[in-house]
Amino acid sequence: MSKARTPAVVSNQADLAAVLRAASAAPIIALDVEGNGLFAYRPRLCTAQLAWNEGEETAIAIVDTLALDPKPLSEILGARGPVKVLHDFTFDLKLLSDAGVELQNLRDTSVLARFLGRKATGLASLLASELGIVVAKDLQQHDWSRRPLKPAELEYLEGDVRDLEALLDKLSAEARALDIEEEVEVECAYKYEMALALPREKRAAYLRIKGADALDAPSLAVLRRLVEERERIAEKWDEPPFKVAGNELLLSLAQTRPTSVAELARGKRGISSSSTQFRQDSPTGAFLPLISSGRPGSIATYLPNGAHERRGSRRGGARRRRRVVSTNKSCSRGIASPTW
Repeated sequence: MSKARTPAVVSNQADLAAVLRAASAAPIIALDVEGNGLFAYRPRLCTAQLAWNEGEETAIAIVDTLALDPKPLSEILGARGPVKVLHDFTFDLKLLSDAGVELQNLRDTSVLARFLGRKATGLASLLASELGIVVAKDLQQHDWSRRPLKPAELEYLEGDVRDLEALLDKLSAEARALDIEEEVEVECAYKYEMALALPREKRAAYLRIKGADALDAPSLAVLRRLVEERERIAEKWDEPPFKVAGNELLLSLAQTRPTSVAELARGKRGISSSSTQFRQDSPTGAFLPLISSGRPGSIATYLPNGAHERRGSRRGGARRRRRVVSTNKSCSRGIASPTW
């Protein structure tokens, strides 16, 4: 196993260009990214971690994608770059795509682990069981938009990519011995396609809240307005909607329809702590007129035609569709041809 160098933090375009030149010469690049999806209305790509072998050493670069334009990463992460190894690339692919960075020519150690029958397929579990390496996972729900990056954070980011290539080598050897390389490739291709596919869910957000199908028409109209207002506030505050007010709270307010600020305040459990003051733009201040607007006489304004008739019509239990993905198609979808 190669000795890892001290990670280089890349925060300007000149240093990024040097990393791209060095990494492009490697046959394989280990990759992981971090975002701030639990702390922002629209998740942002915050860091990209790269590791590649240079002789007897492993070079590691932590790219601060908040300090520079990440798009040049496409040079090595795209189809013309080296093979990239990631662990469960769905999140990485979506975040990079949103940031305008191409990601193709992939290997996924989580898919390999599943096809090899591993029960625990998380990265930390696999590094421990396969390589005897222990990595901390205490920052999985961290806000990676915070700056400056602290030593403990840099160590965590390094651990996500430092040993990925070694893990790939071990799992790939087993897959080759079992002659399941093609099956793994096809599954990766399907996973890649699904990660970039548009959501299948066509119903409005308020109709997807658990319990909405049991509401009467006035309560459903209230729920719609509450969900829309939560979205407006979340965007204004740059917070995820669930941190403004939870679905259970909105459903409860739609069911009980309080008539006063006092009633609303008594039922405000589940509203973000930053909204406890009755400001005009807080949920406690803004929800009340929306609740009253859902009373009979104004339903037609806020309830889509036939929505209360259609709710509940969706059949329970998702049906698995059959899928056949050819090896040729899998290669064209961004997965490297097997070189096990």
